[in-house]
Amino acid sequence: MNALVLAFDTSTEVCAAALGSRRDDSIELLASADFEAPRAAMSRLLPSIADLVDEAGVKLSQLTDVVVGRGPGSFTGVRIGVATAKGLAHGLGVPLYGVGTLDAVAWAFSASEGLGDGALLGVVGDAMRGEVYPALFRFVAGRPVRLSADRVARPDEAAAEWASLGQPLVLAGNGLAKHECAFVDALGERVRIAPAEQWAVSGVGLMRAYSAALRAGEQGSGDVGGLLPLYTRLSDAEQAEQERQGRWTGGTPDSGVYGPGDGSSDRAPNDGGAGGDADASS
Repeated sequence: MNALVLAFDTSTEVCAAALGSRRDDSIELLASADFEAPRAAMSRLLPSIADLVDEAGVKLSQLTDVVVGRGPGSFTGVRIGVATAKGLAHGLGVPLYGVGTLDAVAWAFSASEGLGDGALLGVVGDAMRGEVYPALFRFVAGRPVRLSADRVARPDEAAAEWASLGQPLVLAGNGLAKHECAFVDALGERVRIAPAEQWAVSGVGLMRAYSAALRAGEQGSGDVGGLLPLYTRLSDAEQAEQERQGRWTGGTPDSGVYGPGDGSSDRAPNDGGAGGDADASS
């Protein structure tokens, strides 16, 4: 019997969820729902999951895997997604796995628009505070291979770094809504901006990212308590408190705010990311 996978992400203003039937590392998409939910993920996520279960004609008790987008993204959104996933997985007694939100965007892009071997995709997440979460991928055999770890940066800093590569680049991600000009100014004719409908995380992307992690053996142990959210920096309140105490050094401590967890996407550059060689059917 095939395994039943639930995947969802609330790290951004788009709430993405999907159900899939898994056999080994191949996943058939059964149902998905992606919708705008600014400041409303907490109230809309569980009803949307219930709708997916009904649409697929299955029961929540049949779930065998829960997959959550770990971020980076909105602090509140990441917390809502991870906390909900932990509650579901613990209550059902099933393993919990994590995928990177930016990886899911890249995998969704690969499903909708194929890029040739060697093509570069830059995913620009909105980090607010006038900053972005930049992640760079290179396509190999139609699949995105991660080239950079998750981090936060100024738009002009990330744009200058990518411009220094001297190669054509396709850009996607919700950070472009605010900072597209910084990247266009730096990259000029070498940049192509993907259509806005390809910027957001999606249920399809989450499933493809999870399938990729399975194929690469990087899905993690499934331990519910061990999975950590991916923030890349301290919250405003935590930073302000450290500054007040004279302990602020400008970095993010190794305190669980940003850690590998299970199914992590925060990998060293050029190691292929979370499953650079896998696929999921839909």
